[in-house]
Amino acid sequence: MRWQDRLAVLFFPQGMMLTVAALMLFFIHLGVFASDVLNLCVTHHYERMSFHYTVVLMFSQVISICWAAMGSLYSEMMENKLLKSFALTILMLNGAMFFNRLSLEFLAIHYREENH
Repeated sequence: MRWQDRLAVLFFPQGMMLTVAALMLFFIHLGVFASDVLNLCVTHHYERMSFHYTVVLMFSQVISICWAAMGSLYSEMMENKLLKSFALTILMLNGAMFFNRLSLEFLAIHYREENH
């Protein structure tokens, strides 16, 4: 085990590394989603949207949901209610982002079928 791994284990309780990793992925997905909404609804630059990376984004979001669920399970075994609520909040945010991304993809597909 490297010293960085020991340091991360020292600062975070057991299972919280998964929740923190899911939180970081959530912020990445939120940025991509905000960029796509901006390009679809506001600026109408459809060529700048992330259509080519849809499979990668959806797979990444599923992985993020799995990590958040595992972190939530680890936090359920602990007695700290703050960690439990944090892990469940991250799980719900990742699930909501997945369905928002899915609906945006279907909206973009519908729009491209209408106009092209």
